[in-house]
Amino acid sequence: MRRMIPEERREKIIQRLQSNKFYTLDKLKNDLGVSRVTIQRDVNLLEENGFVDKVHGGVRLKKPNVDFFETRFRARLNQNYEKKMDIARKAVGYVNDSSTIFIDSSTTCYIFAKELFKKKFIDLNLITNSPTLACELPEKSSIRVISTGGLLRKDFNMFYGDWVIDFLNKINIDAAFTSAAGVSVENGITSSDSELTNILRTVFERSSESNLLVDSSKFNKLGLLKISDIQYCNKIITDDGVSKEIVDEFISCNTTQLIY
Repeated sequence: MRRMIPEERREKIIQRLQSNKFYTLDKLKNDLGVSRVTIQRDVNLLEENGFVDKVHGGVRLKKPNVDFFETRFRARLNQNYEKKMDIARKAVGYVNDSSTIFIDSSTTCYIFAKELFKKKFIDLNLITNSPTLACELPEKSSIRVISTGGLLRKDFNMFYGDWVIDFLNKINIDAAFTSAAGVSVENGITSSDSELTNILRTVFERSSESNLLVDSSKFNKLGLLKISDIQYCNKIITDDGVSKEIVDEFISCNTTQLIY
């Protein structure tokens, strides 16, 4: 039997739970041909991301009325999760206290924000167009979350529209942390969604520092719409899977710091 990659295995767990509602860990372990430790790790990750509930002796799908954002966004969280977590932990080190930052609605930035919520700050303003971040901010966190408001697009887990653009044009951002569909030295930073592109273009214009959080699979990919040229991005934070050729290319352009 071909060995499944972690993302594929977790998708299989979700599929089984959709059919049978409840599975014991031993049943999942036997069906997927992996160790109990591996299944336990997968279930813990799925629970952390809001897909499942652990119950005595097993696991079940999270009830829809508990997880009101069980959408395409939630499904994308599981893709390249380890890479996104690697990026998130690196990016936390570039957040300065007593500042105003923007975090976009992407899954990578969602994971980054969750890591940020674990830290203690004296006076940090976090502006976001993600509806879930304000809901998931820990009660005792010292971070002040400010929502852009706007029209809700559930599949992307984001607020969008003229309201968001008007809001962003009235504020000053010290540092932005955003993601993208593709990035390259030649074609810059790109997206495949027009509403998101308009928001990120405005964020780049209003930010003193722009930081791009993208996993290694996004390099030299080309989205439909251009957000910005690469020289307007201060840092690109990625995982250690980025190739030597890409590293050398960004070093030679000498405009943007690549952190990997």
